[in-house]
Amino acid sequence: MKYGDTMERFVERIRQAAEESVTHRQVAEYLSDHLREVSFMTSAELAKNVGVSQASVTRFCNSMGFSGFGEFVRALQDIVREEWRAPERTVYLRPSIPQDADPLLAQEITNLEHLPEILDSKPMQRLVNLMASMDQIVLAGARISSTLIPYAAYCLTKVRDGVQIATPGSPLWDNLALSHPDRTLILSWVFPRYSRALLDWMDAAAKESVHVAALTDRWMSPAMAMADPVLVIPVSNASLFDSYVAPMFVVNYLIRQVAQRLPQVRERLEQLEERDQRLGVYWTRPSRER
Repeated sequence: MKYGDTMERFVERIRQAAEESVTHRQVAEYLSDHLREVSFMTSAELAKNVGVSQASVTRFCNSMGFSGFGEFVRALQDIVREEWRAPERTVYLRPSIPQDADPLLAQEITNLEHLPEILDSKPMQRLVNLMASMDQIVLAGARISSTLIPYAAYCLTKVRDGVQIATPGSPLWDNLALSHPDRTLILSWVFPRYSRALLDWMDAAAKESVHVAALTDRWMSPAMAMADPVLVIPVSNASLFDSYVAPMFVVNYLIRQVAQRLPQVRERLEQLEERDQRLGVYWTRPSRER
């Protein structure tokens, strides 16, 4: 499914809804001129700008096939997300949004509600099996989503060997030299705004017979044509920067499932704990002398 085709269908649904009433036509005309800006608005703001009631906005969204304005604007955000730039997202810094209606919290709750389906999916099962069976795992990413990779690498290294990181400027990124490419899994973090450098790097790795899997945010992601399996995990964009609550949950779940498939994980963790205790890695409360 191409990005342009999706926008075209969305606009066609707007046109169809516009034919139902004069008020709907009024809303549609405003949308046709301000579609990108509307993706940042609340229903009250859209109603005020159009000059109609919030109920009219809701009925228009219903005519397009959405349950309400919230579902409508999330679909719109999904379409225009690649075009968003950080300066435009300062709209989410405005203090006028009531705390009980914070769009970021609403998106995160919705994203978390999708997790049971993701955790029970075939791509999840395949990815767990690959992460447990491959000799090497390379966690790859670029730009903001790559900041999550050190957490994943730290936890994964606790339960298995052969975990590496590839980000722009790292040795492995600049020189993908693997001793056994056919026994290596690259797990790429492909989230908006999709890094061209990361996609090019994934393409080059695939040509070296490396198995490439990916975590991404939607079915229209460029990762869908470049990796297998691909886990689709929603991220929240109702803030100055994307929020990765759902992906972080999935990463933690992935590592737990991988650990369950590896032999002697308990012994490995106990050895690591004994070493940390011996080296005094963690702060402990001094015992009181009596």
